[in-house]
Amino acid sequence: MFRSVLPADAYLDDRYIDLENQRIFQKLWVFAGIRSTLSKKNAFLTRTIGGVPVVVTTVDGITIRVFENQCRHRQMPLQSAAFGNRPMVCPYHAWSYDQDGKLRAVANAHLYQMRQSEKDSIGLREFAVRVIGNLIFVNLSENPLPIEEQFDPKMLAEVAECSSFMDARYAYTSFEVNYNWKLGYENAVDYNHVPFVHPSSVYKLWKKEGPDHQQNAFSEDMTWDLEETAHATAALPDLSCSRMVGFVLEPRPYTPLMRRYGDKDIHHTWFMYPNMGFGTIVGEWFVIQQYEPIAPDRTRFHLWTTTAQSVDHRKDFIALKRSVMEAEKRVVDEDVPLLEGLQRSLYRGCSPALLGAYERPIARIGKWYRDNVMA
Repeated sequence: MFRSVLPADAYLDDRYIDLENQRIFQKLWVFAGIRSTLSKKNAFLTRTIGGVPVVVTTVDGITIRVFENQCRHRQMPLQSAAFGNRPMVCPYHAWSYDQDGKLRAVANAHLYQMRQSEKDSIGLREFAVRVIGNLIFVNLSENPLPIEEQFDPKMLAEVAECSSFMDARYAYTSFEVNYNWKLGYENAVDYNHVPFVHPSSVYKLWKKEGPDHQQNAFSEDMTWDLEETAHATAALPDLSCSRMVGFVLEPRPYTPLMRRYGDKDIHHTWFMYPNMGFGTIVGEWFVIQQYEPIAPDRTRFHLWTTTAQSVDHRKDFIALKRSVMEAEKRVVDEDVPLLEGLQRSLYRGCSPALLGAYERPIARIGKWYRDNVMA
């Protein structure tokens, strides 16, 4: 076994939220939304990343820009809705901004006695953006690292291809849960909990090979933990991973009507550090989960679901989209009470977690966090 290097304080102490915002969410590429949301003129979506309010927007439905969602006048949010279609005009005093984030016009300008040179110098803070297939990633750093240094290029290519099969219309919800955001990501990566927490939902669909559970398969020849201990740190791309699980499903009448990703009944998921999971279920349904930190014991859970594109644009699969969201929410609801109980059981100074071989991704996340957040 391998002892986690993360102390319980990392899940309990307010100061770690501040460190995480500064050293993770304001430095790394973070998923912000779905590209098809921004297909119309003046479309936008708003998010809070690393404590910073951002607006992801487009003037023409093609070019995407990301700005701080804060008017330069009195810091009022320019856009208050989660999604919408609206020019960049402050609702408080009607300062407006152009597609480059520059101050375009000021209502009642004579009241400000603003010089032309001052107006010309005022603009919104802009952030880096990368579109991977149908997924938008944002980086708040002044010197963003190449996204290929955070995620393996092979993973990026797979995610780009898979997400391109998503329908433009999707279901979305968000809600708060009472556990640390890191527990959300660790739980998503941990496939071994599925038979015990989701026996009648996800697990019953898994294609099972061999015995369900091999009890007491112990040996003194195991060396993985010694090897893991020998690795002093972890590389950033190693914090993300993917998993494929075969599904056993009855034939679906709508399958021929879809532009399906692949031709096998497989659940393929990509876990993209720091806080996102993207997956497809048999190439026909798509799910995105994201865990946004609010407080040490509070997380906003974001959930998107959709179907594959229809081969006939007159068919929209609205009922199926609703069913996919309901099914995914039921699975999430099975996790929540356990993770909230885990959060409540933590206390300062408690023994570190013991991790097994299949939990290497969690062990490596802990090492990277220790060296890049706690250091």
